[in-house]
Amino acid sequence: MNVRSRAALLSLSVFALVVLHAPASHAQSLMDSSFVNYPATPAAAVQNVGPTRASLSVAARTNIQPLTSPSAASGAGLTQPQALMIVGGAAILVGAIVGDTAGDVFMVGGAVVGLYGLYKYLQ
Repeated sequence: MNVRSRAALLSLSVFALVVLHAPASHAQSLMDSSFVNYPATPAAAVQNVGPTRASLSVAARTNIQPLTSPSAASGAGLTQPQALMIVGGAAILVGAIVGDTAGDVFMVGGAVVGLYGLYKYLQ
């Protein structure tokens, strides 16, 4: 047997095995024993008979709740001075990792930004 006939035989065997012994094929059956018979028309649907404005749209609808607090919309809840202090500390850390002249520039710039954030925070 050459390689193509072996591959074809293997593919056919796997396909037959899946088709004949697949227990998941019954998962989408309509005649399931756990099928619950719900009433055809609930009481709320009887009151709203006929076309409505909500049924005109065919787009997906999502229920987006408005924000309850303005602090939730501001990202992590940090003020600008707090963010400046964090960025300054991160720049100092990056400068320490980089080292040499470029690291010194990062460390000095981070110190300036961090101290300016501290100054604005304390006012």
